[in-house]
Amino acid sequence: MRSQKKNVAMLCLFYFLSYVAFVLPYGYMQTFLEYVGYDVVERGIILSGTAVVAIITQFFIGYLCDKYKTDKKFFNLCLIIFVLSTLVMYQVTQRNFFLHLIFISLVGGMFRTTLAVQDTWTLETSETCRNNFGPIRAFGAIGWMIGSPIGALVVEHYGYPALGYVFAGLAVLNILLTMFMQDAVKVEKSGGIHASDLKELLLDKKYVVVVLIFLFINVIATADIYTTVDKMMALGAKEGMVGARWSIQAFTELPLFFAGTWLLKKFGDYKLMMFGTFMYIIRFLGYAVVQSPEMMIVVTLMQCITYPLIMITSKTLVDDTTPIHLRSSGQTIASAFYVGLSLLVTPVIAGAMVSSLGADLTLALIGLSGFVPLGLGILYKRLD
Repeated sequence: MRSQKKNVAMLCLFYFLSYVAFVLPYGYMQTFLEYVGYDVVERGIILSGTAVVAIITQFFIGYLCDKYKTDKKFFNLCLIIFVLSTLVMYQVTQRNFFLHLIFISLVGGMFRTTLAVQDTWTLETSETCRNNFGPIRAFGAIGWMIGSPIGALVVEHYGYPALGYVFAGLAVLNILLTMFMQDAVKVEKSGGIHASDLKELLLDKKYVVVVLIFLFINVIATADIYTTVDKMMALGAKEGMVGARWSIQAFTELPLFFAGTWLLKKFGDYKLMMFGTFMYIIRFLGYAVVQSPEMMIVVTLMQCITYPLIMITSKTLVDDTTPIHLRSSGQTIASAFYVGLSLLVTPVIAGAMVSSLGADLTLALIGLSGFVPLGLGILYKRLD
């Protein structure tokens, strides 16, 4: 029991320190591109590369974690690539489209992949850590809230190149911390794990349905990054109000993250996922109806329900439908599809819809698309 409490405490510290660090390169990519002088179209092309890198790397990294029976080493490898890419990215403060396309794609993609391995590692450390994933993840949200203003101060006083150095220093602390942490506990499979084992995973009906559920949910969640901000700006919101919205979202997530363990025991992950999806529908219909940036922020308060429930259940439901010897593969391949694909297609689809239908109707239709994952959720239950 004492060792399990130590594992949970170490993971809480790990997530806090990691997210303080991760927000520095990832949270300021868009402002950096604007500072360098890229227009909206160029920034969109460059940032789309992050989804491509995330999809490719996540598809393979989980298999390697399972094959070589370690998440710790591959987390540190991903983090080192993340750091080196960040250092190069922030050193080049003049326009160099192809260089920025390559290294910003690596930064954004490795950010997603590093997080995916970190989450998988946590789930595979022990059953206690899996059951306490919500409270552990809450410390990541706290770290993000603290790291964001630190990044702004560094940029304001020392410039973007210094941001890379600060991130590198914090990343070294993360790597040192991992030396004192337990690695993921892997299940042995006679004959070892081979690429052919992934076929078993990808042909599992319940696994495929779960991935599709969270793909459609993440399309809605990704639209919250782009389409809602477009409407706020059209209604007259300034950068400060948009920034305040992100801070408010991060703060409102904390209560349900901390209550995650109790909620999973009380209601189970299936009911929480279905409820969180239904609340996304209500949230986006609210976005469509309100007509002031202040009311958009009021609707944003529903983040306190939607994001924590979907974040927690996306991990546990994928875990439940994955063969025990392919846990890392199951998590990272699922993330490659439902996070990577949603990041790749949502900005394009939502942008085209806003241009032809307007922001209000687009937000309403995106919200109503939540009935698709609800229907898939009913199908998932019938597969039991």
